[in-house]
Amino acid sequence: MSTLLAGLGALPFLVSSLLLTLGVYNLPLLGSTVEILRSYSLAIAVFMCGIHWGQYLQDTQARNLNLLMVSNVLTLICWLAYLVASFVVYFVIVIAVFLALLWVDYRLHKAGRITARYFRMRLAVTAVVCVSLALPLNF
Repeated sequence: MSTLLAGLGALPFLVSSLLLTLGVYNLPLLGSTVEILRSYSLAIAVFMCGIHWGQYLQDTQARNLNLLMVSNVLTLICWLAYLVASFVVYFVIVIAVFLALLWVDYRLHKAGRITARYFRMRLAVTAVVCVSLALPLNF
């Protein structure tokens, strides 16, 4: 189920990126395609940080990574970048945050706190998300 949800969660990244690549900058009822991608990337990054916060609270073995602090710092970085950074800078920062979240999951996987299957899914989805976020930077 988590693989299906993660795959579906990556769809707005792919669709928004494709639309921007095709020169579709506004959608009826939804508005700016750039803002759709920016706001969705913020929501998903914060959601992923929340997953790490939950792991910190539930798993005392995962606390050596201080997931509580890492998740809060990454959330604040995303939020501040969303508020003040330009289009290009924001996407560079959010890509770095998604890669940092993947690094945390790698560490959790190596520590035996998450399964290999979950980590492989996270790796694949993070790759799709990062490519989707980087693609519009060329325009």
